[in-house]
Amino acid sequence: ETGDTGDTGDTGDTGDLEIHVPPDPAAFEALSLTARADFTQTFEVDSSTWTHFEGEQGSTLYFGPGTMTYGDGSPVTGVADVQLIEIFDKGSMLVTGIPSSGRNDDGEVAQLISGGEHFVAANQEGDALVMSGTFQLTAPTENTGGVDWDMGLFRGEVAPDVTAGAEDELLWVEGEGREEFGVGEEDGGADGTAVATNYWLISAEFGWTNIDRWYSDPRPKTTIHVAVPEGWDDSNSAVYLSYDGEPTALARMDTYDAGTELFTEHYGLIPIGLEVHIIFVTEQDGDWSYAIEGTTIVDSHLTVFASASALLETDTTGLVDVINALP
Repeated sequence: ETGDTGDTGDTGDTGDLEIHVPPDPAAFEALSLTARADFTQTFEVDSSTWTHFEGEQGSTLYFGPGTMTYGDGSPVTGVADVQLIEIFDKGSMLVTGIPSSGRNDDGEVAQLISGGEHFVAANQEGDALVMSGTFQLTAPTENTGGVDWDMGLFRGEVAPDVTAGAEDELLWVEGEGREEFGVGEEDGGADGTAVATNYWLISAEFGWTNIDRWYSDPRPKTTIHVAVPEGWDDSNSAVYLSYDGEPTALARMDTYDAGTELFTEHYGLIPIGLEVHIIFVTEQDGDWSYAIEGTTIVDSHLTVFASASALLETDTTGLVDVINALP
């Protein structure tokens, strides 16, 4: 079952179409790594005093004095550089390669609804620093449609108990250890009613965090498969699933079967009847190349991207806009 091909973009005159060829895997991987680098903001922090600063999308970081050490355990002195990445929408999730998918208690990869993904790290003259105390991060609830009281703290891992770095592929797991999470409230007006304005977390570890809750749908589930054009596979392309009506729900088809040449997700947890947009992305001449199919999930669902000639090209900003414009 397939839906209508996305019509965002322009392929140009039929006599002057781009010739699409499968890219080198390194060229495709570079797109997401470049996007992560472009999303990274750097701030200077005086290690001897209380410091706070606000990111471009409203996240705020707070550091106390003497809370960072060098790799040998000695306390940091002088000014440190703190890196911050903020991700609040599924367009940004896609281009950075960090969808809102998590590993649940059964070891299955399941869908999450995000209230904000963040990466925090620090270095001094190129040497990575370590937290010896804690830092606090706040994220505006309005960035993801208002407060959701079921949210909790998740951390990014490349494998069980292995923390993900800035450039790693990762899955989200529920946070454990030296972390705290809550919802900040302020007076809402003359009547003094409290209004939830931000999520906050306190962490003793640098790395990736995600404010999340598990997606829940009571309908029967199925496994879906996606076919992509000949020559493309999981080394030089990716397939994502955008949940209609959920601006921060994006899944990556995390399994590729070389025998069937199909992408899938291997736990069969996609609700039958769910309205989605399936997104195929690859690389062309240093930019993104993509196609989108809108569809409703049926039992044993199959979507086919038959021809590379239908692919559209755009840069990172353009692709973010295309994905965020989906229902």
